[in-house]
Amino acid sequence: MKLLIAICLSTIFFMQLHAQEDIRTPSSRLLFAPLIAHHVEPRVGFTRLVDEDRLQLDIGNSIDLLEFAGPLDTDRIAVGVDVFTWTSLRQEEAFHFPVDAVDYLFGINTTYRQRLDAGTALSARLRLSHISAHLVDGSYSKETGAWRDGLLPRVYSREFLDLILAWEYRDLLRLYAGGQYIYHIDPPDLGKFGLQAGAETVWQEPLWAAVHFYAAYDFRLLDTGALRAAHGVQIGGKLGPWRGKGLRFFLELYHGPSQHGEYFDFIWSYWGYGMNIDF
Repeated sequence: MKLLIAICLSTIFFMQLHAQEDIRTPSSRLLFAPLIAHHVEPRVGFTRLVDEDRLQLDIGNSIDLLEFAGPLDTDRIAVGVDVFTWTSLRQEEAFHFPVDAVDYLFGINTTYRQRLDAGTALSARLRLSHISAHLVDGSYSKETGAWRDGLLPRVYSREFLDLILAWEYRDLLRLYAGGQYIYHIDPPDLGKFGLQAGAETVWQEPLWAAVHFYAAYDFRLLDTGALRAAHGVQIGGKLGPWRGKGLRFFLELYHGPSQHGEYFDFIWSYWGYGMNIDF
C-alpha cells in the first residue's frame, strides 16, 4: 500500500515537472483497451447467471490522465488510474439483490502503443494495484443465523504487478500474453505468480456498420494453494464504434477459481448473459 501511494505521488510530480513538454490530455479512448474476457478489468454492467439466483455487477473505470510521445515517431505512452469493483449479488423475491461478496481494486497503470504499419500495432500495459475482498450481508442467512456455505469472513487482500503484451491487427484481432507477480498477499501461503494469455476478434461487416460482433477468450494459470486454470469466454455484439462509447450485449462463460477473493479456494463454473456500457 505504501509503495502504491508513493508511486501515485511520484506520478503527480512527474506531471507537473513535464507540463511544458509534449504531453496532452488523452481522448476518451484508452491507449490500451481493457481485456474483454478477463474480470479484473474496468467495466460498467452486469451478468445474469443462468440456473443460479445470482448476478455479477461491475462498477468502475480506468482513465488515462496524461499521454505523451514515446522515443519513436510512431509510439505513445500514457499514465492512468484504475478504480473499480466486481460484485456477486444474490437474487431474491420483490426485486431484492443482497450483496454476497465484493472485491475492490485501485491502482495506477502505464501503457504503451507503437504503430508498426498501417495495419498492425504493438501495445503493453503495466499495472500496480491493490485488491481487497469482503463478504457482505447477502452472505449471511437471517433464517439460520449463520454465514452461508459455512464460510466466515476472512482477510483477503493483495498488492501486485501485472504486465500484458499485445499484438493488434486493424482493430479486428488482438493476441495477448503476460503475467502477474503478487508482492504481498493475505493469506500469506497463497502463490505469488500467475500467467495469462488470450485472444479477441471482431467481425465488422459494412452492411452492419452499427453493430460489431465479437468473441474473446482469456486463459489464466493461478496458484491458489495449487495450480489451477481459469477459462473465460465472451461472445456478443456492440452497438457503437468498436473502440469507443457504446453498449455491448453478450453471453459469458467461466470456469476456474472464483473471481472473488473471499472464495479463492472455491471453483466456480457458470454461464450467463449481460450488458456492458463502454465509455
